[in-house]
Amino acid sequence: MDCILKPGQENSCTPLVACVGETGVYFTGRAFGWGESGTLSGTTNAGYKCKGTWMRRNFFGAGQANLTCSNGLQAVVFYTSVDPETGTVVGHGYTNDRQKISAWSGHKIRQFIVNSAGDVDAKLMCGLVEIPLS
Repeated sequence: MDCILKPGQENSCTPLVACVGETGVYFTGRAFGWGESGTLSGTTNAGYKCKGTWMRRNFFGAGQANLTCSNGLQAVVFYTSVDPETGTVVGHGYTNDRQKISAWSGHKIRQFIVNSAGDVDAKLMCGLVEIPLS
C-alpha cells in the first residue's frame, strides 16, 4: 500500500523512520492522520510490531509521538524541528530502557539526509546499519 499525503484527511499517510540506541535497531513505519493528532504503526528490523499515537503539540508546544512495541519497548519522541525545504520533521527522545531514539518523518527523508550531508550518496545510518528509505 502506498503512503500518500492527503492534506486535511484523516487517512493521510506520512513515512516514519527511527533509530533506537546505537546497536543498529531501527523502526520503519507510517504516521496516519492530519491536524492535531493521529496514529502510527510499523516494525523494527528485529521483526517487532509497533504502534502508537502522535500529537502536533503537547503541553510544552512540541510535537510528540508515543510508541509501544510487541517486545515491550516503549518510546517517547519529541519533534522539535522541521526542515523547510523537504518538510521532514526531526525528533529525539528515549525508550523505557533509557536508550536514545532519533526519528524522522516526511515524504522526502532521503532528500533531507542528502541535503544535510551535502553528499548525493548519503545514507541514514543507525549505528553501523543503514536504514532503508524508499
